[in-house]
Amino acid sequence: MEERGNQVEGAEKARFTVRPGKRDDATAAARLWVQSAEEHTLYDPVYATAPDAEKVMRRFLADLSSSSHSCLFVAERNGEVVGFLSGELREGSPAFKPKTWAAVEDVYVVPDHRSLGIGHALFEECRKWAGQKGADGISLQVAASNTRARKFYEELGFREVSMYQVKEFG
Repeated sequence: MEERGNQVEGAEKARFTVRPGKRDDATAAARLWVQSAEEHTLYDPVYATAPDAEKVMRRFLADLSSSSHSCLFVAERNGEVVGFLSGELREGSPAFKPKTWAAVEDVYVVPDHRSLGIGHALFEECRKWAGQKGADGISLQVAASNTRARKFYEELGFREVSMYQVKEFG
């Protein structure tokens, strides 16, 4: 576990750590997931959560922490979990040149802790993990109207490859 920091304009050096998540981190990460989902409903109501979403995510994230084909990384600052990234290895379509992707399912940093380098550090840990697992790259989906995240991913070197579209009935 390496302590990291970024010089933030007008603020003291922000110190944080990023480490692999453990089962015990699932509660805090699930709470952050709910905050992320609440933000996402502002982008589109398709992101509305089920009543027991936090409980479901707590179990899901706990399972991720113990699987060799999935990852959970948490960021801590002053003893508090302020960000997380979760994902899993996925094989690309069998119709295309074979590729294995570290598919990032969720990534979230608490708003008051953004722009401190935490998101970059979470993705760096994911990149290292993916490389150790033999992945060819990292993939993710992002809400179309989440311009801040889209800009962040572009800065990390991601490029847009396809558009995910939905049509709801009713």
